[in-house]
Amino acid sequence: MSDDNGSVRAAQRAVETLAAFGVRYVFGVPGAKIDELYNALVDGGPQLVVCRHEQNAAFMAAAVGRLTGVPGCALVTSGPGTTNLVTGLITANTEQFPMIALCGAVARRDRLKRTHQSMDAAAALKPFTKYVGEVNDPDNVTEAIANALRAAVTEPRGATAVILPMDVAAAPTDAEISRPMPVPALGPAPSEQIRRAVEMIRDAERPVVLAGLRSADPDACAALRELISGTDLPVVETFQAAGVVSRKLEDHFIGRVGLFRNQPGDVVMAHADLLITVGFDAIEYDPGLWNLDPSRPVIHIDSVNADIDNHYQPAVELRGDIAATLTEMGRPLAGLRLSEKANAAIAEQRQALAQIDQQAKAAPTTEFGLNPAAVILKIRDLVDDDATVVSDVGSNYIYTARHFRSYEPRHMLFSNGQQTLGVALPWAMVAAMLRPATQVVSISGDGGFLFTAQELETATRLGLRLTHVILRDNTYDMVAFQEKLKYGRTSGVQLGDYDIAQYAGAFGARGIRVKTMEEFETELQRALSRETLTMPGVTIIDVDVDYSHNTNLFAQLHDGVLE
Repeated sequence: MSDDNGSVRAAQRAVETLAAFGVRYVFGVPGAKIDELYNALVDGGPQLVVCRHEQNAAFMAAAVGRLTGVPGCALVTSGPGTTNLVTGLITANTEQFPMIALCGAVARRDRLKRTHQSMDAAAALKPFTKYVGEVNDPDNVTEAIANALRAAVTEPRGATAVILPMDVAAAPTDAEISRPMPVPALGPAPSEQIRRAVEMIRDAERPVVLAGLRSADPDACAALRELISGTDLPVVETFQAAGVVSRKLEDHFIGRVGLFRNQPGDVVMAHADLLITVGFDAIEYDPGLWNLDPSRPVIHIDSVNADIDNHYQPAVELRGDIAATLTEMGRPLAGLRLSEKANAAIAEQRQALAQIDQQAKAAPTTEFGLNPAAVILKIRDLVDDDATVVSDVGSNYIYTARHFRSYEPRHMLFSNGQQTLGVALPWAMVAAMLRPATQVVSISGDGGFLFTAQELETATRLGLRLTHVILRDNTYDMVAFQEKLKYGRTSGVQLGDYDIAQYAGAFGARGIRVKTMEEFETELQRALSRETLTMPGVTIIDVDVDYSHNTNLFAQLHDGVLE
């Protein structure tokens, strides 16, 4: 909306700036202090998705950033509308999912008064974001949003926020930023450092690649795949790098690391005489848990500096564009072959990786429910390689992390930084929005599901198609088995049962409870059928599981890695 001199309200400029920078989706809950932007969205710009809770709006905005590399936007009102974002913001910032939050605020004249919803929002959000600012002039709105968007996608990526007082959003402005201003691209690391790294790799007897979260970026992943395809280099993935090793390169995959002691990937890394980390961030897997010999040489390949740690002191840092650096390394490393002894050790650990699944799958169904490992492995058997699988936090997270295999980057999502309960459903909804006609499966416990289950209404309203699997035992089991090991008893973990068919049906979804593996397989196949993927529909499959083996499994976990 323009006035006679051509000025436009700052709210309209805010929407135009989001669109100019490629933001496709705005997720939010409306309110009086931010309704200028909601009004502007009626006339065009990113698609608006009205959510049932601001926390879920932040989860969804962050998931867009993770899956596409372009931030999603959460749009919320002042006071509790803003504070409800906090869990979503700190999750995005820790997991390094790029997103922006636009938050309404009281008019500037009321900023310092004890009045309705007045608060220092910028100060409140600062600990949970990498950039936050409160705009006090309508001419600064576009630049604040542009800088927030650039900060969100600058490595390390994360959450940003801009506070917009209601009178600023309504005021006219001539200022605009009508074209995208992308963050300048880096080139490869310096050639001399690359030569040194290549020599170290060629001289090593047992080199191992540890692929981290930034190796899952499309260009970096393609370059890493190209490099390892012409060598014998084994690859260990972090959770955020799940899928970096394709099915075609399966022989290079030695497992995923992050929760458990002495996994095949850990064993291979422990015996390595050279570690090559690619896009690795310490938040994924504390070096103190896997690099007990800090004198062992490490080559750090990343777009950001290494975080120096008592257990992480790289001999060479190759800082630059990851894909460009790996491409430069690929030519001199082509044809690299490890010794027969080294390859035999790798093959042994690959066999151990398969045995973990076989042994876990063998546990029988009991009167309490199905074997959770078998349920996860059944999902793994039935989904396609292009499926998106999202794990919530809880005991289901332990089994999914241990047993599920993914073959494409950013197609398997975990919260392994904050371990935030409730992310599975909203993240899966975004995957269904961005990847229609592909299989989308989210997995949670019965407790975590209800943290965000109100968004089922949003999912059905949007006509999304996804399948959510609840592994039910009616307790907060991940807490329960830790309490039992510590104190010999549990406290505060028991939950009540609920009828998933009635609950899902109230929101227009289909809910079904199954008792046997045969029933589970039948219902999952029906939900994932290619014949029905183009049809809207949310299916919730609720299956009782027996977590009685968790205390034994806990003995294999690193201390302090669970919430």
